[in-house]
Parts: sequence; structure tokens; C-alpha cells
Amino acid sequence: MVPGSSRRMTLVRPPESYRRGVDGPTLGDRARRIDPLVWDTLLAVVLAAFSVIGGIIAANGSSDPARQGLGTAPFVLVALGCAPLVVRRRWPIGVLIAVSLASVASASIDHSQDLAFALVVASYTAAAYVDRKRFVRISAPIAIAAAVAGTVLADPHTNWVEVLVAATFSTGLPMLFGRIGYNRRRRIAAEQERAARDAVAQERARIARELHDVVAHAMSVMVVQAGAARRVLDDDPEAAKTAIARIEATGRDGMAEMRRLIGILKEDAAEAERTPQPGLADLDGLLETVRASGVAVELVTEGEARALSSGEDLTAFRVVQEALTNVMKHAGKANARVLLRWLADALEIEVADDGRGPTTAVGGGLGLIGMRERVALFGGTVRSGPRPGGGFELCARLPIGGGGAQ
Repeated sequence: MVPGSSRRMTLVRPPESYRRGVDGPTLGDRARRIDPLVWDTLLAVVLAAFSVIGGIIAANGSSDPARQGLGTAPFVLVALGCAPLVVRRRWPIGVLIAVSLASVASASIDHSQDLAFALVVASYTAAAYVDRKRFVRISAPIAIAAAVAGTVLADPHTNWVEVLVAATFSTGLPMLFGRIGYNRRRRIAAEQERAARDAVAQERARIARELHDVVAHAMSVMVVQAGAARRVLDDDPEAAKTAIARIEATGRDGMAEMRRLIGILKEDAAEAERTPQPGLADLDGLLETVRASGVAVELVTEGEARALSSGEDLTAFRVVQEALTNVMKHAGKANARVLLRWLADALEIEVADDGRGPTTAVGGGLGLIGMRERVALFGGTVRSGPRPGGGFELCARLPIGGGGAQ
């Protein structure tokens, strides 16, 4: 990268084309991006509305004067039983206790089960988000006790078969489905953790091979320059000094890369494939490849470009390469932008698109895991996620000029 002015911008495509969406996010994509707290609030409101309407209908159709004269008490209990559902994922056991108490109280004062659906949701949540030990010792007994007590208080003349059926449908089945969901999420998390460990090991081995190439190149340059200095030391001392200065600079860069190699497990170098390592100077070829796949991409450069060490240059290129690969895989027919922002002590890389975005969990891809591992070797950070209004964005900060971890 050749240093430019204090603020240089190179646009391959005009910014308007980037901002104009092509295949925007689907309705399902937008729904997945909504905060779960919003869905839980909506669920609590709907259940409260149904409970209130059901209570009004039951009270108007009842011939019992005592029930008709209860006033606002049943509605207060409905509010107390449905409101906790807003935070059901954060405090599942506390929500189950609150809903159970409100359900039993409601059944005791007006012999109704207006909070039956709220108890179903609370029982499912407690089973789906609580570990096995607390579920067996706390959640299950509370839910079953609430279901049995509510059924008996709502109809004192009911028999044990009706109680068993009511408890099965109000708490048994919801807890069963909740445990199925809990075990599924735990299995997926374990598989992702295992895949992440494998990805980190593979990425570290690949980084070790690439940095090995960088250091080997530096050593070769030092040997050549040392030989040249030895030959001209007597006849041309100035040329010898120049060669020695190059040896010093090359050795310094090589030592910096060697420090970053410490602690990295690497595969047998004899089996590793040896190819010339790319850098930011090769971005034009990478962008052309991406455009050939149908993704319109622009390159924007801000600030004054600086010389990078071989490892830093390689890492910056790999970040852009992996980000654009994800765009080609997940964004569909989209527009993308690569921004290189040169700061005094770091290079910031931003790759954003306006496509569909990935359908899997954010941050779970093996490529992103490897990218974070690679940038972390230099003391940098990587963050990624959906963009407001659609699309996906990746931002990496790569310390340069000795600013990274040594």
C-alpha cells in the first residue's frame, strides 16, 4: 500500500449503489432480529387480554352472586399473573412462582382458571431455561402443585382423574416440551463449542505456517544482505553500512513475528503447502473475484497508508478476504463496501453489505472464529453483526507499528 494524502478515498463504485438494497432481508430475518423481550411483552399482553375477556364472560354468565360481586380482584390477579411473563427468560423460576401464586389465588376467590395459559407458559419456560437439578428440585414441584391446587380450588367436586388430566395438560406436557428444547440447545451449544475448538486449532496451525513463511523470508533476506556487506566491506564501506541497516530492520521485523509464534501449535512444516503470501497490495484482484460472483463491491480508503510488517499485511488481507467470502455466501445479490481507515497506531477494517445476512447465529461461523484468533495475535479485536435496516457488518481493529501484543 503506497502512502497517500492525509485523507484519501478511492471509490470503485459510487456510494449510492451501496446504499440501494437489492435483495433486502425477509420478514423472517427481520423477526429474528427483534429483541426477545418485545415478543415476551406481546405474549404477556395477549394472555392478559384473553384472561380478562374470559373472566368477564364467565362472571356475566354465572348465577353465583358472590362471584359477580368480586369487583376488580380477579383482574388484579390476572395482571399480577401475566406481567412477570415479560421477564420469563431472565428469571424463569421467579416467574413460575409468581404465576403459580396468582393462579392459585385466582382459583380460590372465584373458582376459575383464568391464568391457566399463563401457567402453561411459565411451566414451559422453567423447564426450557433451568438446569436439570433446579428443575427437578424446584420448578417441577412448584408447577405440579400449582396445577393440582388450581384444579381442586376451581372445582372442589372434581375427581382425581380430572385432576391428573388437568395437571398433565397445564404443566406436564409444557415441561416435557421445555426439557426437549433445553436438551436440544445444550447439544447444539456443545457441538458449536467443539467446532470452535477445532477451528481455533486449525487456524492456529495455518497462522503458524504462514508466519513461518514470513520469518523464513526475513532470514533469507538477512543472509543475502550479510553476504553482500561482507564482500563490499573493504571496498565500499557506505554500501556495507546500508546492507547492515537492512539486516537490522529485517531482523527486527522477524523477531516481532517470532514473538507472536510463541505458544502457537503448528503442524509439520514439511507437509504444509508453501505459497507466496498475499497482502493489501493484492486487494484489487480479490475485489475483481468478488465482483465476478455477482456482488457489487467498492473500496474506500481513509487516512494516510502506512508500511505494514509481513504478518500485519497478511492478516489485514485475510480479514477482508474472509469478510467478502461471507458476503458471497450469505448476502445474495448485494452491494458491499470495504473501508480501510488508517489511524496513528492501528488499521481499522470495515466490511458491510446490504444483503440478506447469515441465517445462523451471529458470530458462530468457523471463518469468524479463525479471523478473531488471527487478529488477536496482534492484540486486535473483531466484532460483527446485523446492520440496522438489513445487511451484515464486520469491523476489525488491527494495531500496527508495534501496538499489538508481543
